[in-house]
Amino acid sequence: MATVKKLLINAIDPEEYRVALIEDGLLEEFYIETTAKEQIRGNIYKGVVAHVEPAFQAAFIDYGGEKNGFLQADEIHSDYFQQAVESGGSDGKHPLPIQKMVNRGQEILVQVTKEETGKKGVALTTYLSLAGNFLVLTPGEPQVGISRKIEAEEERTRLKEIMAQLKIPEGIGCIVRTSGNGKTKRELAKNLENLLRLWEEIRNRAIEQPAPSLIYKEIDLAIRSVRDHFSPDIQEVLIDNKEIFKQVLDFLKIINPKYGSRVKLYKETRPIFSKHQIENQIETIFQNRVNLKSGGQIVIDPTEALVAVDVNSGRSVKERQIEETAYKTNLEAAEEIARQLRLRDLGGLIVIDFIDMKESKHRNEVQRVLKNHLKRDKARTTLGRISKFGILELSRQRIRPPIQFGTYYTCPTCQGKGQVRSVETLALSYLRKIWLGISKGTVSSVKGILPVEVAHYLLNRKREDLLRLESRHEVTIHLEGHPHILPEEGRLEFRKKESSETVDSQPESRENNLEKTEALPTQAAPNYWQSAENYLLSEAQKAPLPRQSKP
Repeated sequence: MATVKKLLINAIDPEEYRVALIEDGLLEEFYIETTAKEQIRGNIYKGVVAHVEPAFQAAFIDYGGEKNGFLQADEIHSDYFQQAVESGGSDGKHPLPIQKMVNRGQEILVQVTKEETGKKGVALTTYLSLAGNFLVLTPGEPQVGISRKIEAEEERTRLKEIMAQLKIPEGIGCIVRTSGNGKTKRELAKNLENLLRLWEEIRNRAIEQPAPSLIYKEIDLAIRSVRDHFSPDIQEVLIDNKEIFKQVLDFLKIINPKYGSRVKLYKETRPIFSKHQIENQIETIFQNRVNLKSGGQIVIDPTEALVAVDVNSGRSVKERQIEETAYKTNLEAAEEIARQLRLRDLGGLIVIDFIDMKESKHRNEVQRVLKNHLKRDKARTTLGRISKFGILELSRQRIRPPIQFGTYYTCPTCQGKGQVRSVETLALSYLRKIWLGISKGTVSSVKGILPVEVAHYLLNRKREDLLRLESRHEVTIHLEGHPHILPEEGRLEFRKKESSETVDSQPESRENNLEKTEALPTQAAPNYWQSAENYLLSEAQKAPLPRQSKP
C-alpha cells in the first residue's frame, strides 16, 4: 500500500506559522515560527568586529542583533587575511592566530549558521551559501559537489557531467541538492542563473549599506518548507491562508510546474491540523515523556550539557522472556527516538539509555534500526555503539533552535529549574539573612515583604527565634506576607540606627517589589501578616515569653 504524504501549512494566524509533514497520518516533520521570536538562520549581515578574543580564537561580531554573534577562527575566509599570509604570517602548516586575521572595527560579511540559544549569541560564518531550488551556491569555495543523499551512481555521474558544462564563475562553487535528482540541464542552468543574480545583488548591497545591517533575508517558513521538502511523492500541499497559498503556488510553478495542481487552498471551517488529527501529536513534542505502542516509554530530558534519553519498558511485559521484551521495546524506541530528535531538533551530544540486552545480536539490530531511521534526518549525525550497559552516544547537528524556542519562556517561579525550594528551607534562609543583617549592631529595624507561606512559617513556627533576635540586638522585625511575590523574590529592608538610610538585602528582581507590592490588593490579613512583636502581644496570654522593653 502506497504511503500518503501531505504537507500542511497553517498560516491563518499572522502571529504564528506552523508547517507539518505527515505520512499516513503520522507527524514526521514539524516547524513553527512566531512573530515574537523570528528565526534568522541563513540571513546575511554586514557586521563589524566588536572584539577579538585570542583565548577562544574567536571574534564577536556586531551584526545588529541584541547580542553580538560568535565567529570562530576557522569560519573566517582567507580573503580577509590573505595579505597577512602573503607577508609571511603563516607557514601553511599552522593556522594564523585570529588577532592576525581580523581587527576590531573591521567590517565583515557574515551569515548566521546557528540561532541564538540561551545565553549564547548566534553562530556566524564568512563562508556564505545561497540555497536555491535544486542548487546551493557557495561564493568563495570553488568546488562542485553532489548531495550524498543522491546515491545512484548513474545519476551522480549524469549530474557531474551537467555541472561541468554549466558556466560557473571563477571563485564560486555549486552543490546539487537532493531535490536536483532527475533534473535536466536546462532546469539546473536556470536555477544557477537565478542564484548568480541573487549573489550579485548581495554584493552590491554589501558595498552600499553601512555596518551593521541586514543584507539578505532568508525566505519565509512556508516557501522554505516547500523548497526543502516538496517531492513528487507528496500528494497534497494544503494551505489555510489565501495569500500564502498564492505565494506557494507561484513558487512551485517555477520549480516543478507539473505539480502545481497539488497545491490546494484549505477552506473547511475545522482547523487544518485538527482535521488531520495531528494536534495531539504536536503536543507530545513539548512533553518529556513519549508513550510507545507496546506500553513502553521514552523519557527525553534536555540539559545544558547534553540530551539524556531513557527507554523504559513500562507496561511492556507481555513477553515471557525479559530479553525478548527488552529487545522489542528497544527496537520500537529506536525508531521513535530518531523521529523525536527531528521533531524537537535536539542537537549536540545525545545519550540514550536503552533497556539492557545481553545478546550482542540484539544490540546490533537496535543500532541498525536507529541508524536507518536517522538517514531521514537532514541534520548530520554521528552514531556510536551500544555499550554493555545499554548506553549509546550520538551527536546531532543543530539545524534550528529547539522547538520550545519562541513558544515557551522560562518559568518565573523556578527560573527554569523545574523545582522550587520548600517553604521551610526558604524561611530559614530569610531568617539567616535577618540574623546576618542585624549582627553588626548598626540596624534599628528590619522590614520584610515575603511570600505568604514563608511569612506564615516564620511568624508562627519561628516566633521565638525572632523575639530573641529583637531582644538581643534591640531591633524591630516587621514581616509581611504577600500573595503576589514569587518564592525567590522576597525582600528584606534594613534601616540603620539614628539614620533614615536603608539597605536592601538583595536587589529587586522585578519592578513591582516593595513599593508596588504594598499597593497591590491583599487578602484579609491573617495573624501571620503582623510583625513578630504584634503577633506575640496578641498571643502573650497563651505563650508568655520574657521580653526586653523598648524605649
